[in-house]
Amino acid sequence: MADEARNIRASAVLAGPFDIDLLARLQALCFDQPWGRDFVARMFAVPGGFSVLLKVDARIGRVPVGFAMCQLVAGEAELLTLGVVPDYGRRGLGRYLLRSCMDKALARGASVMYLEVSEKNHAAQRLYAAAGFSVIGRRAKYYKEIDGSQTDALNMRCTLVG
Repeated sequence: MADEARNIRASAVLAGPFDIDLLARLQALCFDQPWGRDFVARMFAVPGGFSVLLKVDARIGRVPVGFAMCQLVAGEAELLTLGVVPDYGRRGLGRYLLRSCMDKALARGASVMYLEVSEKNHAAQRLYAAAGFSVIGRRAKYYKEIDGSQTDALNMRCTLVG
């Protein structure tokens, strides 16, 4: 798939159970509070769950630099997490990965996608809004921060179109 991300050749491919360790490592690179291998492994046991790996061309071959995990239930998709490793941030790869997840969810029969994002994560909010998501609600004190404080989550929704 040709990439729209600032002169970087990228592809988004479905991950499988054999990618659990890789997904856990990528998730730990992207977030301050990693889920861990066991949680990532459980995602593959969830009915309707799927994961996407974002890979880019590098001198050493195709290198995984991002991931997303989604779940589909009754025609609705939920984006559970999405991350691009910091060294590859701000290059349009998150947008590319999000669009790939939305397309894969649509192809699997979803008509809408939901997600939750920290009210403090303004970059992610801009990414989601640009992709057509709008805020539909709020979950008070949903995220627990490293310092013990709590942050609200914004609930967002997008209608999926081909």
